[in-house]
Amino acid sequence: MDKRLISMAMYLPQFHRVPENDAWWGEGFTEWTAVKAADRLFAGHAQPRVPLDENYYDLLDKKTMQWQAELANKYGIDGFCFYHYYFKDGKKILERPMQNLLEWNDINISYCCCWANQTWARTWSKLCETNSWSEKFEPTVRGTDPILLEQDYGGPAEWKEHFAYLLPFFRDKRYIKLDNKPVFLIYIPEDVFQLEEMMAYWDEAARKQGFDGIYSIGVNSIKALPGLSARLYQGPNAYRLPSIAGKAVKVAWQDGVQVFDYRQCWENAVRLGKPDDIKTYFGGFVDYDTTPRRGRKGVSAGGVSPEIFGENLYKLAIKNIVQGNEVLFINAWNEWGEGNYLEPDETNKYQYLEKVRDVMERCNIGQLDAQEEWKNICVQSFSEDDTTELLKIVDKYRELYRVLNRWMTLQECGINLEGYFSDRGYVKILIYGMAELGKHLYEQLSYSGLEIVGALDRRQGITYKDLKIYGLEEEFPECDAIVVTAVTDYEEIKAFLSKKVDAPVLFLKDIIYSLV
Repeated sequence: MDKRLISMAMYLPQFHRVPENDAWWGEGFTEWTAVKAADRLFAGHAQPRVPLDENYYDLLDKKTMQWQAELANKYGIDGFCFYHYYFKDGKKILERPMQNLLEWNDINISYCCCWANQTWARTWSKLCETNSWSEKFEPTVRGTDPILLEQDYGGPAEWKEHFAYLLPFFRDKRYIKLDNKPVFLIYIPEDVFQLEEMMAYWDEAARKQGFDGIYSIGVNSIKALPGLSARLYQGPNAYRLPSIAGKAVKVAWQDGVQVFDYRQCWENAVRLGKPDDIKTYFGGFVDYDTTPRRGRKGVSAGGVSPEIFGENLYKLAIKNIVQGNEVLFINAWNEWGEGNYLEPDETNKYQYLEKVRDVMERCNIGQLDAQEEWKNICVQSFSEDDTTELLKIVDKYRELYRVLNRWMTLQECGINLEGYFSDRGYVKILIYGMAELGKHLYEQLSYSGLEIVGALDRRQGITYKDLKIYGLEEEFPECDAIVVTAVTDYEEIKAFLSKKVDAPVLFLKDIIYSLV
């Protein structure tokens, strides 16, 4: 690789038909199905999104990929990072676009791939870290297998087979390599139980093929993981997480949809420091809106504009240069179902692409003093951190850990919560707060002799299994006790609930600490 900063856009290959999608989501399903069916769910909601000139392309058409490559080259995008779907027993899906690009060697675009290593499952599956793709299009009758494609990493035999599949791509002169190592991203590296062993195996296999190993990048890893060459903080999700960014992003609920502050998310991206010794790439992002796939369960960015994007992408690019990073990753080229795309649409035309071109031109001029430019950015962009807000977040998660740890300790001693309620005559239970603690409470009590009459949550439109979840302004069902699962803001919650019902208001934390 040369010393200039290069840009890589994440690339979704789900814009062509495959038999599996026809069977799971309906005849003819592609990503365009969700994009076209998107609803405008609140005032100012930018849906549905329409490609410029209604270009609902098919990725199996060579003209489409030729057009994309020419567009990318024109606007400063050096390459695409294809999502790579590879499952148990070598099962592949949506592999045709990258395989076609390998064969169409006259198309001038660099590329690499990101292993999207999640199990595919329907939303009612209890498996964690699954990709459910399009909740809006799931069958209403839950008679099908919740697991669509299972992930299993196997051992050396499976690693050998996977590497053999990837090798022709690695050998392609257009495939991105750093330090003579093919670049390979892993979407959830923490899920790979034998990550260090697998990457050591691949490193050795790559050396036998004339490379110097594999340049493995873990996406959004909170800690440095043995076996990885680097990490990528991929926006916007990395910068919305207090566990990574150190600062929460403001969220508003608009007609039941969670809407986060776009500008503040970008500010977190620019402010975020390098947490440890592993090389860290700071990725940019265009937009975000998952409601085409998930309806009111989705998340949307608020206050989005090409101007905010361009201004902050430049700052992030300079930060990457100062950190010694060769690549600026951008999310994404064509994530239309997540509202996250550089491709032109009817509203913004080519504005986002123009911003990328301007940023890359500014970053790659010969006289740029990146260190001095970064100093100027820091002076202009960074104010004193809101330590009060940060400490509040830290305290909340510390308390959440303590409650969960105490709860698990009780269960290990054979003590459950059912006896606490039944001993006091509380049979009909109403749960307040259906975040993680609320879900755990529901799961434990639903198999007892108690009756969960419903749940309350300030977030509109959320669902959990068949449980009825009421908004705070609705009429509450009759109950013997309300159990609050929140670990902060006790007085405010109790004051509010006491005005709504006569039943006692109990706090899960107090219950758990009262049991011995």
